[in-house]
Amino acid sequence: MADELGLLVWSEIPVYWRVDWANPETLATARTMLRENILRDRNRASIILWSVGNETPINDARNAFLRALIGDVRTLDDSRLVTAALLSGRKGNVSTIDDPLAADLDILAVNTYSGWYTPDALADVPNIEWRTTVAKPLIFSEFGADAQAGYHDAGAQPHKFSEEFQAEYYRQTLAMTAKVPFAVGLSPWLLKDFRSPRRQHPVFQQGWNRKGLISETGARKQAFHVLAEEYRRRAGSAR
Repeated sequence: MADELGLLVWSEIPVYWRVDWANPETLATARTMLRENILRDRNRASIILWSVGNETPINDARNAFLRALIGDVRTLDDSRLVTAALLSGRKGNVSTIDDPLAADLDILAVNTYSGWYTPDALADVPNIEWRTTVAKPLIFSEFGADAQAGYHDAGAQPHKFSEEFQAEYYRQTLAMTAKVPFAVGLSPWLLKDFRSPRRQHPVFQQGWNRKGLISETGARKQAFHVLAEEYRRRAGSAR
């Protein structure tokens, strides 16, 4: 269906956060998943990126683990690019992608939530400067903020979880992205609200991840229209 619709697919196996990097059985499982994934889908036109991990903390065992997976990608499908969502360091207003795995990847990727999981005021987000230790293109592989559809706060400083806060978060994050000369793409997290037991805000979440641009019932939040307009603007400037 992605092929038919023209959707671009970042395909990733679940190597996430803190797996048992030093366990040979864990690596064998990851390599099997990766191989099955690539052999199944490498002839699909929609696949543009193979990803080997997401938000994994840096250590020697992790580096060796992910480099083994990167080698497998290049052996199984050398026609596509390989990436991973990396962590970055922040000092003041400067975020630096200094992960040693960056040199092994074709595309750098970072999940950015400045103004949501950080104390940054939304108005200050565009002032965050991004740097990298390698000259490679960057995708902001995730960005987003929770909003409960139908909850509104039109004050000068809208409350978190309101549609207005999420929409303003999107405006300021897009403004930040526009200032990063090596940024070549971005992907919102996420399209639609979904059940998530970890999300337990007693009022606004109640077991739902509310970062969707669309609610679980299909209601489009204000941020949906902010991003749609940005996509239209970019498509127009590319002509």
